[in-house]
Amino acid sequence: MVKVKISNAFRVRLSEKLMDLGNFVAAGLVIGQLVTNTQISQGILIGGIIGTVILYIAAYIVSL
Repeated sequence: MVKVKISNAFRVRLSEKLMDLGNFVAAGLVIGQLVTNTQISQGILIGGIIGTVILYIAAYIVSL
């Protein structure tokens, strides 16, 4: 298996961008709730939370 060498600066920047994307997903859930003033379906809520957690975990793994 070929191992790709990635610079430390790139890993730090990628980790930050993944965290930012996770924050956008979480903010989208909150803003979507406030703007529509209706209940968010459970599927969208669970999907958003899972997506946010996956992005946070990926950012942590990249930063190692």
